[in-house]
Amino acid sequence: MLRSLSARLVWLAVSLLPAHSIAAGDSLPAVPDDAVRVERAGPSFTVDVVMHAPVAPPLAWAVLTDFAHMADFVPNLARSEILESRDNLVKVGQKGTARYGFFSTDFESVREMRLTPIREIRAHGIGGNLKRLESVMQLEAEPGGTRLLYHAEVVPGFWFPPMIGPALVRHETAEQFSAVIREMTRRQALGSP
Repeated sequence: MLRSLSARLVWLAVSLLPAHSIAAGDSLPAVPDDAVRVERAGPSFTVDVVMHAPVAPPLAWAVLTDFAHMADFVPNLARSEILESRDNLVKVGQKGTARYGFFSTDFESVREMRLTPIREIRAHGIGGNLKRLESVMQLEAEPGGTRLLYHAEVVPGFWFPPMIGPALVRHETAEQFSAVIREMTRRQALGSP
């Protein structure tokens, strides 16, 4: 009976973990959840995070702007595609599912990305199920790699449970950027852009 109770407690603990924490071969996240600052004001969220990518800025830039292949290396994306591209303006469509514990919600976004090569990516939401999305990613060379500074202001067009809303946003942001930084280091190891 004690063994059965122990097994149930272990199962419960594992089932409450975010899905990516128990994936096969998963390593420590490049961006832990607690590195992401999230503030909620009514329906809107403000997100800020400073990260270090152990690769040179051109490689960091190549991965951050690889919109056509992003669903291949960001786990919560089912689709990512370039809808239109001209000069330094790219229209990107993405679909995916955000998960945290037992809660999950589908998301879809269409964004205009204004690119200032190897320095800044500005995103403006123009479609999907987000009422508002404005973000900026800045890249700065630093010893041993690239400093990434990200700021976003988001108003989802779907319901978030009040108690887990900020935790979900924090977790999803950390998971996405951890995956992006892992892809940067993978490409560096392969010697490919």
